[in-house]
Amino acid sequence: MSTNSLTDLLSVLAEKVNALESMQFFLEEEERCITEHKPMQLEENTRRIEGIMTRLNAVDDRLRTILFRVGDDLGLHEAGTLSSLFPRVNPEIRVQLRKSQEKCLSAANEIKRRLAINEGLIKHSLRVIDRSMSLFIKVLGGIETYGPTGHILKGKAASGILFREI
Repeated sequence: MSTNSLTDLLSVLAEKVNALESMQFFLEEEERCITEHKPMQLEENTRRIEGIMTRLNAVDDRLRTILFRVGDDLGLHEAGTLSSLFPRVNPEIRVQLRKSQEKCLSAANEIKRRLAINEGLIKHSLRVIDRSMSLFIKVLGGIETYGPTGHILKGKAASGILFREI
């Protein structure tokens, strides 16, 4: 069993934990940008999150490669998960691998929770905007507007999203 392979595995896992924790931080920032109505900062934050996603994909590819290499070194030809390596590594390494695995899982769960919160905030904001637009339409009365087929309709306008813009 190559010590370098295990060192590489632990290194890539540490990099993955770091990327996931960075993602958590920027999702928290995203929440602040949404609640504090800072669209320019939100846009910059979104670019950073996209960069982290690119980094995470690259780390996952390297992790998968190293997992198979370590699995082969240990005589496990179908080792595709970290847990499948546990029975074959020494106890000290196993403890380190489990800690890294737990950190990854914990960060991933927190990311999932943050994403749900931010999605809820955005949906709520869109409902508020829709209600405000409906109020303005009632106050302003009927107007001519284009319908979904591209023809002019007479009557009341309604809010909608076109190309993800209001």
